[in-house]
Amino acid sequence: MSDKFVYQNARVKCMEASLFTAQSVARLLECTKAEQAFRALLDMGFGAGTSVKEGDFDALFAYEEEKAAAFLREFNVDGALNAFLAQYDFLNLKSLYKSMITGKEAVIAPDGLYEAGEIKGWLEQETARDIPPTFADAVTELKAMSVVSPHKADAIADKALYKFVFASVKKGGKPMREYFERKVDVMNIGSYLRCAGFGLPKSYFEEGFIEGGALADLPLIYESGAEALKERCKGSVYAQSVVKAVEEGNLVAFETEWDNALLKMWKDNKNDLFGVAPIVSFYLTEVTQIRVAKLAVAGIKNGVEQGQIKERMREIYA
Repeated sequence: MSDKFVYQNARVKCMEASLFTAQSVARLLECTKAEQAFRALLDMGFGAGTSVKEGDFDALFAYEEEKAAAFLREFNVDGALNAFLAQYDFLNLKSLYKSMITGKEAVIAPDGLYEAGEIKGWLEQETARDIPPTFADAVTELKAMSVVSPHKADAIADKALYKFVFASVKKGGKPMREYFERKVDVMNIGSYLRCAGFGLPKSYFEEGFIEGGALADLPLIYESGAEALKERCKGSVYAQSVVKAVEEGNLVAFETEWDNALLKMWKDNKNDLFGVAPIVSFYLTEVTQIRVAKLAVAGIKNGVEQGQIKERMREIYA
């Protein structure tokens, strides 16, 4: 049994005290004004170590997002976390490509395995020479599109991302593969229900379908509708939540339930000091905290009822 993660996991244990608690989330949800929420987030540790202008939520969230990505980069022993870091790179690839086409300023995510400037350079150069294999095909496909389609651009980048992810998960062990296989299934189920609900053609669903999960045959049954999806998922871990999503028409509840379940996969193993679970559990909890904080603040600013905010809340696993 390898002990290469023991030191990092021991550090993570010391860092867990900084995570949100159920009480701190409840306090945030009690806020009725943006300035109260900003102060609550500061008291909960958001922005610790930097000076953020009062009321500047964008700067506060950007700082926390960079901190989470920096944590991944620092704790990435022997490339075990490459699959998670690459998600930032492909977010930046999509954003920079759309910026290049539209002329609008790109929204840049934190750096993953590469700096955003490098990715921008790959898009601007005339050939794919010197572009890492992970990105070369995607960059070539994006630049070759005769008609710009945001959906197709996202699909090209997402397919390339998960091709890389499944080539990388071995470094993170069996839990890493199982997590991403399930994540892909959940994404594809959500896409199936969303596309079917809008009556979109099979070709549209196929364009965005991600390979690598257990439900590889979803494109074959797509034209049979939501009832076919219920039948296909019968006996699987998705069965109950798919039935509920179809019958109640509540895709938000389905996605929230599975966000929580995916996080729990790591939480249940976060005491395994010889694997990546404690590191990934901490990172995903940090990312979830940021999503929860953004959701709460958006709700407060827009006068959304607490019940609606809570429906979209992801659970916090400290």
